[in-house]
Amino acid sequence: MKKTYAYFFILSILAFAQISCQDKKQTTESDVTITTDSTSKINTLENYSPTFRAILKTDAGMVRGLSIGDEMNVIVESAPLSESQPNNGKSYTEYFDDTDLNFADILYVNDSDNKISAISVDIFIEKQMAVDSLMGEFKGYFDKKYGKGKGISKMTVWKLAGVNNELMLQDVSTAKDPGLKIIFAKSGDKLLQ
Repeated sequence: MKKTYAYFFILSILAFAQISCQDKKQTTESDVTITTDSTSKINTLENYSPTFRAILKTDAGMVRGLSIGDEMNVIVESAPLSESQPNNGKSYTEYFDDTDLNFADILYVNDSDNKISAISVDIFIEKQMAVDSLMGEFKGYFDKKYGKGKGISKMTVWKLAGVNNELMLQDVSTAKDPGLKIIFAKSGDKLLQ
């Protein structure tokens, strides 16, 4: 009789251990799936250049996870504040290397309700060839995200669906200072002119 109880006891422990191991395995598999899904959302910019990724930071929002209409107090920037600040907004400078030749100035303009009313990104790159490449990356990315833009000279404009906002991408290079400008603003805003 003792052997029967001992045998039943051992079988119960083995069955419990097997169920427990299966639960851990299922939990681990679902954790891996969740991790993979969230990683793929974060890395949607992985096929772009490091400079492109440094400027946009994420695919969320219009630029760096922010959009027109967001509260100014939700701005959390990894870049340092720019040396000079505008009267109506906040400006940050994202450096791409250790020189002062390759950087982007990101300006968030606020309205009277302390919400973002426009976003302007001035990009300065040392070499025109790098500007041309970056221009192609942004044009392709924005075409994919917002639909085909309308090109005029060295500028492309997108009317953003469902809202009264526009996006302008412009090559503002001069012989001495190659660069780009990206502006998100309400249609008719003076920044777009």
